[in-house]
Amino acid sequence: MSMKVAEVQALSLEAGAAHLTQVLQAYASAEGFPPSKRAAWQAYARQAHLEALFLDLKHKEDWKYTPLGFLRRPWKLSPPEEGKLPLDLVLRGQAAQLVAPSEDLPALRSLPTPVSVWEALLTPAASLRHYALSGEGHLLLAPRAAGDLSVHAATLSVASGAQADLWIAPSGSGLLLIRLHLDAGAGSQVRLFLPTAARSEELFVYTLFTAQLAQEAQIETYDLTATTGWKRSEVRVRLAGLEAQAYLHGVAKVDPGSVVDHAIRVEHAAPHTASNQLFKALVYKGGHSAFQGRIFVQPEAQKTNAYQSHKALLWEPGAVAYSRPQLEIFADDVRCTHGVTTGFLQGEMLFYLRARGVPYEEARRLLAQGFLEEVLTRVPYKALQAWARETMGFEK
Repeated sequence: MSMKVAEVQALSLEAGAAHLTQVLQAYASAEGFPPSKRAAWQAYARQAHLEALFLDLKHKEDWKYTPLGFLRRPWKLSPPEEGKLPLDLVLRGQAAQLVAPSEDLPALRSLPTPVSVWEALLTPAASLRHYALSGEGHLLLAPRAAGDLSVHAATLSVASGAQADLWIAPSGSGLLLIRLHLDAGAGSQVRLFLPTAARSEELFVYTLFTAQLAQEAQIETYDLTATTGWKRSEVRVRLAGLEAQAYLHGVAKVDPGSVVDHAIRVEHAAPHTASNQLFKALVYKGGHSAFQGRIFVQPEAQKTNAYQSHKALLWEPGAVAYSRPQLEIFADDVRCTHGVTTGFLQGEMLFYLRARGVPYEEARRLLAQGFLEEVLTRVPYKALQAWARETMGFEK
C-alpha cells in the first residue's frame, strides 16, 4: 500500500484532516479568479477550511484532551525548505545520511549497505519513497517548519529480512504536519526515533506514523520530547503477520505552556503477535500531557500478548495529565493488560533522600530523573540517551 505522487495532495491525516486537501483544492479553483481577487479568495478558503478542521476535531473523542486553538490562526502554506539535522543530534560513529525535502537528494554513499531511493523527491510537498534492499540502512528526515503550514509525507517499504533505522527530527516554528507510512517485510527489523527539543512556543508538530508488519517483523519506536511548543504523535501499528512484534516507547518533559499528546493504536490481526507500550511524562505547572492508548485484538489473533503502561509525574500543582487506556479484545486466548498512574512525588521517597543529607531540590531532581530512566535506558543509542538527559536537564 504505497502512496503515489498524485496522492500527496490527498494525504489522509485522519480525524478531519481531509480539510487540508480542500485547502489545496481551493488554491487550484482560484485560477478562474481575476488576479486582483485571487489572493483574497485563497486566504479566505484556507482559513475557512482550517476553521472547519478545528470545529471537526474539537468534537471527536480521540482529540478531546488536545488543545487546538492555534488552528484558528491565519496559516498559509510555506514553500519547501531543506531540513538540517541539529548538530546535537549527530550520533558520531554511526553510518547515517540525511534525506530532507529539497530540490536535490544527497548521495547515499555513507550507508553501510546498498539502498535505492525511488523517484527521489516527488513534489515540493516532499513525498519520498524509500526501499531498503538488504542489510542495514539509516534514513533521517529533518522537516523544518518555516513559520507557516508545512506538510511532509513519506512512504517506506523495508524488504524481508532487512534492518532500518528511521529518524524524524522536527524543528523551526509554525505548523508542521508529518505523515509517514511503513510496510515492513517478513522478518524485517525497524526502529523509529522521534527526538523533539524545540525551544519555541510557536512550533506545532503533528506526526502520524502508520505501519503494517508482515510475519516475524518487528518495530520499535522511541519518542523523546522536551519542548515548549505543541506536539501530538499518533502511532498506528497493524501486526498483520504471524509472530509480528511492536515495542513502543515515549518519554516527555512537558514544560509550562507546552502540550505533548500521544495517541497509540496497536491492532493484533494475526496469531502469536506481541506488543508493549511504555510511556512516561514529567509535567510542570502549566504543562499539558495526554495519552490515549488502544489495544485492538482481532478474533483470529489468538495467543496475543499485549501490554500497555502510562505514568505521569506531576511536578507541582497546576500540571495537567490525561490518560485514556483502551482494550478491545475479540479473541478468547490472549493476555492483555494495561496500567495508568498519575500523581505527585511521594513524601516517603523525599524523606528517604533528605534523611541521608540530600538537599530538597536535588532530591526532587534525582527522583524525577529516576522516574524517566525506565524509558531512557531502553533507547538503543547511548549518545541519544545522553542527548535526551541533557535536553531534559538531567545528567548521569
